[in-house]
Amino acid sequence: MSINAIGILGANTIGTGIAEIFALNGFQVRIYDNFKDSLTLSMAKIKWSLSAQGKEDLFSNIEPIQDFSLFKGADIIIEAIGKDLDERRMIFNKLASNVDPDCIVAVYAGIAPLEEILESSDLPAEQTVGFHFIKPVRKNQLVELIKTDKTKDEIIEVCMELLRKAQKTPIMVKDNPGAIVERLLRPFFLAAFRLLESGKGLPHEIDGAFKEISKASYGPFEMVDYMGLDADYQATKMIYEKLSKPDRLAPSDMELRLVQYGQLGRNATIGFYIYEDGKIVGENPILSNIVKYLGLKKVGKEEIFAELLRPVIEEAKLLASEIMASEYDIETAVKMAFNWPKGPFSYHREMKSLFKEKIVSEFDNLDSF
Repeated sequence: MSINAIGILGANTIGTGIAEIFALNGFQVRIYDNFKDSLTLSMAKIKWSLSAQGKEDLFSNIEPIQDFSLFKGADIIIEAIGKDLDERRMIFNKLASNVDPDCIVAVYAGIAPLEEILESSDLPAEQTVGFHFIKPVRKNQLVELIKTDKTKDEIIEVCMELLRKAQKTPIMVKDNPGAIVERLLRPFFLAAFRLLESGKGLPHEIDGAFKEISKASYGPFEMVDYMGLDADYQATKMIYEKLSKPDRLAPSDMELRLVQYGQLGRNATIGFYIYEDGKIVGENPILSNIVKYLGLKKVGKEEIFAELLRPVIEEAKLLASEIMASEYDIETAVKMAFNWPKGPFSYHREMKSLFKEKIVSEFDNLDSF
């Protein structure tokens, strides 16, 4: 089986990026949305981008649609937007009656388990996979390909080939809450929040220390602001609940308060930082009202780096044992998704002395005074 015709379900930012990627690589694409204005904006963005690349002739490869029956003949349908489970159930059940029997369905996955989506819909389990495109979709090469025990091997092979033809790097992941990327983002961000709440630096100091030692492009607060604090909080909450509420992954009350204030990150112009034209121009001044010991203690950059990475390394070990993922795949996923030069296992091997557990004395406990 080969894939030539692709249906995209949802004309949001992710769907628009996916449609452009496949059109650029010679595929016929139909993109669906129930809102006409969303489709119009999506097509305008794609046309502009293709023209800027000198590829405007490929625009004819993409057709906007608002009728599910026009997905007939598609070899694969890719869901680009993850709505609530009830709405998705209705969409998938309607989709199942409007596509060919051998059509592959790639649902939006990466946070909620794929099995949960399958249980609530009429999608054929043996022909359904999960795709998790990493933002920004056009630039980031990683795609997590998620399978269940029921997924046919030939379906996985066809999807791997499709993603490679689209110039992406697919990593196959056994179905689990958060896959690899979202699962390991949680301990990284939560560790940063704990550092802030324990008074060990301001956001820019924690970000700066991490970037200096790791040689990464972004620190945790820059990353979470880019993702959106509301999206991060919801992802953390879902993964925490699906994993039976382990204390180590409990959502942050501090982040929730910022979300409740509408201070959601870069797109809202304020999160942990203040933004103008997408650039950081200051730190959020109300953090001192939320964080009791904000910036009270000065600690070394190595300590900050170790406290950020230690929980990521431990979670990576746990994840590998749970889903039988290889160290290579976890390293690759983290490097590509987080834009790090190394993965957690490499940092641990090469900087082992930094990760020795520090003995905490009463002097280090701010609440004891």
